[in-house]
Amino acid sequence: MDNIIRHADGLVRRFKTRNPFEIAENLNVSIRYGDFKHLKGFYKYICRNRFIAISSRSDETEQKIVCSHELGHDQLHRSQAKAGLMSDYDIYNTIDVYELEANYFAAQLLIDSSAFLDCASKQYTYAQIAAELKVHEELVIIKGIILNRQGYNLNIPFVPASDYLGESKNTYSLCE
Repeated sequence: MDNIIRHADGLVRRFKTRNPFEIAENLNVSIRYGDFKHLKGFYKYICRNRFIAISSRSDETEQKIVCSHELGHDQLHRSQAKAGLMSDYDIYNTIDVYELEANYFAAQLLIDSSAFLDCASKQYTYAQIAAELKVHEELVIIKGIILNRQGYNLNIPFVPASDYLGESKNTYSLCE
C-alpha cells in the first residue's frame, strides 16, 4: 500500500492538482465518454495508447471517482493491461487485488489528508466528510483506513466492499 500512496502523492505534487482529469491529460491518457447502461468505466491500453472510458450517465462526482480509479489502473497495472490480463474484471470487484489497489489509489489521489483530518477534528461523520470533500462515503472510509496505516487512530465504521459504485457484483465489466 505504501507504493500506492507514494505514487498518488507523487502525481499530486508533480501536477499540483488532485483533479484526475487534469492529471490524465498531463500523462497523455485519453478520456472518452460513452452512453453505457451499466458500465461505470474502464481502462484500456491499445498499441501504446492509454484510454479511460467513463459513463456519461454518471454524475460529476462519480465520474471523478471513476476517472481516479481508472487512472490507478493506468499507473499501477499498465503491464497487466498491456498483456491483456485486465479483461473481464468487475469494476470495484470485492476480491480482486487490482480493483482494491485502484480504490486505494483513488482515495489517496482525491482526498487531501489535511482536509480529511480537519473534518475529523470537527467530529464530522464519514458521511459529512464525504459531503464536504465531494466524494462518496466509501472512498472517505478507504482514506481513513490509509490514515490508520500511517499511524492515526480513526474509528472506521466498516470496511467498504470495493464494489461500492456498482449496483451489483458482476454487473460492470471493465472491458468490452
